[in-house]
Amino acid sequence: MKFQELKKNLAEKIANLYYIKGDDAFLRHKAVEMIEARAVTFRDLNILRFDDETTDINNIVSACRALPMMDERRVVVLKDIAVKKQDDLKPLIEYAKNPTPSTVLVIVNGIGGVVYKKFEELAEVIDCSKLDVPMLERLVLSDLNKYKCKINSDALDRLIEYCGLDYTRINNETIKLANLIGEGETITLELVNENVNREIEYDIFELSNAAISKDGIKAVAIINQLLERKEAPQKLLMLIQSSFRRMFYAINSKEGIAEIAQKLGVKEFAVKKSREQATRFTPVRLKKILDLGAQLDFQIKSGEMSDVNALYLFVTSICE
Repeated sequence: MKFQELKKNLAEKIANLYYIKGDDAFLRHKAVEMIEARAVTFRDLNILRFDDETTDINNIVSACRALPMMDERRVVVLKDIAVKKQDDLKPLIEYAKNPTPSTVLVIVNGIGGVVYKKFEELAEVIDCSKLDVPMLERLVLSDLNKYKCKINSDALDRLIEYCGLDYTRINNETIKLANLIGEGETITLELVNENVNREIEYDIFELSNAAISKDGIKAVAIINQLLERKEAPQKLLMLIQSSFRRMFYAINSKEGIAEIAQKLGVKEFAVKKSREQATRFTPVRLKKILDLGAQLDFQIKSGEMSDVNALYLFVTSICE
């Protein structure tokens, strides 16, 4: 189930085993909190957490088999423990096949390790991947309502874009902005621009857009800003190349946005934007841009050109 379905699901039933995965740390944390709050009354007596890399799996199993104290259930949380081999998890896997009825075992896999995959077959899975834009908008408005603050629609869009759809960051920035303006005030676009740190992916998107629009002045200005922020020129060149490589794949693939995002290891939002940008080019033109990027990369590594010059040349060539 998706994270946003968890509240309703918990109201209907509480499972004995939950497997939490996904790349949003805030949502993973909230999912654990929601399960704990619903499952137990005496939290100090009946919640046990394991988050140490040296934890013995047998100790976790023993904790799961123990009975709750003065409560209907107890919760055992296994959080991001680095297990190298699935064999190490055998005692826990065997337990999961026949769990103690009064225990709720919560396994949090935020590090993306494949050794925990077996639990997906045995547990109630909670997907804490990044949320879509409409859901993020609702959450921001809900968060601001607690501070009796409002936000303009353009400021809301910019806040979400600047934070790369990561609710952990969005929530932190929302709280910061609410405290900055005070109760009853409205967050403006100017306030977001001045106080929210942009993810570099946003700048790369803006830079790509400027190049696509053949706005060389704006493109160079963005590069100058990034270099002033001490971003490495070769890293920027690599990110811009990745952006155009994504466009090339998006325009040539017949797969859906979700499938492409999974294959490329990026957010669906990024694929959607790439597909929109790619319509401004022919596949042949995109291929030539990628070939130029590969050539410049070789020239940097061979010492024929500095990384700064290669960066400017690549972007200005796209603008032509």
